[in-house]
Amino acid sequence: MPNAVLKGNWTYRSFINDPKPVGGDPAKALDLIFGEGQLRFTSSDDRIFKAVLDFGGGAAMDLFGTIVNGSGVSPTVLIITGTGRENTSTAKWVYQYQGYVVPDWAEGVNQVPAIVGTVIRTIPHGSGKAGVVVSFVAVAAGS
Repeated sequence: MPNAVLKGNWTYRSFINDPKPVGGDPAKALDLIFGEGQLRFTSSDDRIFKAVLDFGGGAAMDLFGTIVNGSGVSPTVLIITGTGRENTSTAKWVYQYQGYVVPDWAEGVNQVPAIVGTVIRTIPHGSGKAGVVVSFVAVAAGS
C-alpha cells in the first residue's frame, strides 16, 4: 500500500527549473536549490495525510494532503497544501504541491523510496511573487 511508504523522515529539496547546464560548477549547482529541509509524515490513512516540512531555524510548514492511488503504470499522486506557521518566518506562506511516489524498479538494488514533483507559491511573501513553480525531490531518510 503506498501510504505505508509515507512514514518517517525524508530529505526534501526543491530546485529552480533553469535549463542552463551547470557545466560541472558546484556553485552553479548549489544556486539551483530553492529550498531544503526535513519532511516528516505525521499521520496517514488510505486517502489523506499530514506532514511537517522543517527548513530549520524555526522555519516550518504544516502539510495536508490527499493520496490518489495509482495502478498499473500510473504512480500514486500526492496533492498537498503547505501553510506556514503564525509568529514564525513562514507565517502567511501557502504552497501547493503535486508529487508522485516513484515506483520501485523490479531489478533495482538498494532503492530508496522517493517522491518527485512540482510546487507553486500560491500567495506572495517577502520579495517572492506568487506563481513561482519549482521542482522537488524527497527521499526517505529513515524513521
